[in-house]
Amino acid sequence: MIRIAFLALIALVTAQAQIAVRVQLPDATLDVADGGTIPFVATGLARPVAANLTVTNRGTQAATINFVQISGSADFALSGVPETPAVLASGQVMGATVAYAASTSNRVTGQLRINYTIGTATSTTTLNLVGTAPEFVFSYTPQGGNATTLTSGATLQFPNTAVDAQSTALVVVANRGTAPGIFNGAAVTGAEFQTVGVPLPNTSVDGGKDVRFTIAFTPKQLDPVQGTLTIDTGDRRATFNLAGAGTGARYSYEVVTPEGTRPLSPGQPIQVPSAQLNDKTSVAIRFRNSGNAEGRITTLSVAGTGFSLSEAPLLPLTVPVGQTVAFTVNFQPTTPGRAQGRLRVGQDDFDLVSTGLGATTTYAYVVNGVSTPVTAGGSVIFTPASVGASSKLTFVLSNTGTAATTISSIGLAAPSTVFTLGTLPALPLKLEPGADSSFEVTFAPSALGANTATLRVDNQSFTLSGAGNAPPPLPTITFDGASGAQQAMQQPAIGLTLARAYPLAVTGTLTLTFNSDVFATDPSVQFATGGRTVTFTIPANTTRAIFPNNANQIRVQTGSVAGTITLTPSVSTTDAGINLTPTAPPAAILTVAAAAPRVLSAVVSAKTANSITLLISGYATSRSVTSMDLTFTATSGENVQTQKVTVPLESAFIGYYQGTTSAQYGSLFTITVPLTFAGDIKSVTQLSDTITSIGVTLTNALGTSASTSVATR
Repeated sequence: MIRIAFLALIALVTAQAQIAVRVQLPDATLDVADGGTIPFVATGLARPVAANLTVTNRGTQAATINFVQISGSADFALSGVPETPAVLASGQVMGATVAYAASTSNRVTGQLRINYTIGTATSTTTLNLVGTAPEFVFSYTPQGGNATTLTSGATLQFPNTAVDAQSTALVVVANRGTAPGIFNGAAVTGAEFQTVGVPLPNTSVDGGKDVRFTIAFTPKQLDPVQGTLTIDTGDRRATFNLAGAGTGARYSYEVVTPEGTRPLSPGQPIQVPSAQLNDKTSVAIRFRNSGNAEGRITTLSVAGTGFSLSEAPLLPLTVPVGQTVAFTVNFQPTTPGRAQGRLRVGQDDFDLVSTGLGATTTYAYVVNGVSTPVTAGGSVIFTPASVGASSKLTFVLSNTGTAATTISSIGLAAPSTVFTLGTLPALPLKLEPGADSSFEVTFAPSALGANTATLRVDNQSFTLSGAGNAPPPLPTITFDGASGAQQAMQQPAIGLTLARAYPLAVTGTLTLTFNSDVFATDPSVQFATGGRTVTFTIPANTTRAIFPNNANQIRVQTGSVAGTITLTPSVSTTDAGINLTPTAPPAAILTVAAAAPRVLSAVVSAKTANSITLLISGYATSRSVTSMDLTFTATSGENVQTQKVTVPLESAFIGYYQGTTSAQYGSLFTITVPLTFAGDIKSVTQLSDTITSIGVTLTNALGTSASTSVATR
């Protein structure tokens, strides 16, 4: 018997283990055994939370579910249970749902029983149900007051607060429930209300705990103001009214005139009567404290040229409710035209407006459509211009005053060719109020850098200032006239021409250099006017160079020595002296070649009965003469045995050309040839008459000169 009872117990235990219950909650999945607990945590009152149950037969035998029942708090409800009895085969599942809808924030309990039979054994699985929920309550404590419980729609009343001062109220959001609740935020409407220290959204608040924040009330006016406070928690959104009122002084203003009074609001302009220069006009101002508390005025002042106060009370001034204060605003202009100022009474500001009666002349200059004001003694700046070019501006006179004025004189303090005035108005010039007049000023620089002059308009002076820039590059210079190979002892003509007309008058220097081919210079290589430099001019807007004596060309002496003559120009502006010479200036090149000697003249310088002396002059561009041939022509009837004589000259000419004497003559030379005759005569009376003429030729390595005949009778 004992053995049988033991086996029965084993069978009972095996049957109970066949039924398993799994619970799926919103935030967890639990396997709950017999006697276990299913916790239900609501997010708020009347906000259901459900637990889905899965009943599984894990045994090898079928199980019969006899009933599923729930008991305890009515906040628990069972649903989704299949009709019982229900048979669960091995491994089969049955579902059900238990919902908890909190009607109170207190902790509530219940039980869920599942009765089933396996074989002949019947058992019950009992699960405990526990439900909790948060519940938020609200209260506030005004500054200096007591805590007051709030229900949705209630009003948070702030104490009367001075304008621009601040009072506060502490708001407490408390969770008096049994489960944590969520604080999602708080917001206010109404410009005078602000929240301070509000916890972050999604803040968890345990049961019995609270969160707190402050509402600040800063009134900007005396009238009552309203707003709202909205508090958002996990279970609901509660809205409350906000109410408060400002206290303080409020001032109403009025302007007092002989015709009566008119109201005046802060920020509104006050028109003070116009006044002649150095005269005075006034307007009376009156204000009253129409607020609900006495006021204190610490500031009563005016700003703005010509404006002042009189009959003003001493400060600081206490103004009881209903009391009136008066003072006077004066205007005494020193310049004509519209005048503006500012009146301050406590924290209130008013614009002051009036007009000074008189004339005011203002000045400006216009460059490229842009007007620039300028005061007396100021500078008028011109657009920089190249030398030879110009820039213009328009100088404008305007009467911005309230009376007519007369301009008697306009001119430069000293004569100037750089700055000139044009389109001047007829003087004297009368300018009515609001009228203007203008004239042109031209800047035409003649030099680089800064240029100034003084413009005077009646007794007012202005500095005219402009910068002269470099003129445009000079057009290409070309030579005309002689070029290339030239004969010695000639005067070929050469001229200069610009590729196109240039706007400036220019002056230049033509420089001659000589490069000898025979290591000896020739002083006679120069300009026909003398020297190796010559000046020229090119008038503005022309192309042709003008040399001395108003000539279009200049002649060059080629001299008597072989070599190269180079002519190079340098150019600058006539007035400013600005160098316009190109970096690589053009050059004219003339060449005199080394050649055979040339006889310039041959004459009889002396004659006796038996002798003749020849004087022969010539040049040799190579500075070399090797011999001279003399050919004699006899007088008819006379028998002259010697027909020709060759005279060697090389050594003599080497000595001459290498000596210092010849340096000043280039290759020019003069030869004295004495000839003596001997013999018998027939038809003449003296020996020297036996010759009628003598032919002369000179020779060097490059050739022989043309023959020159000298008559001897």
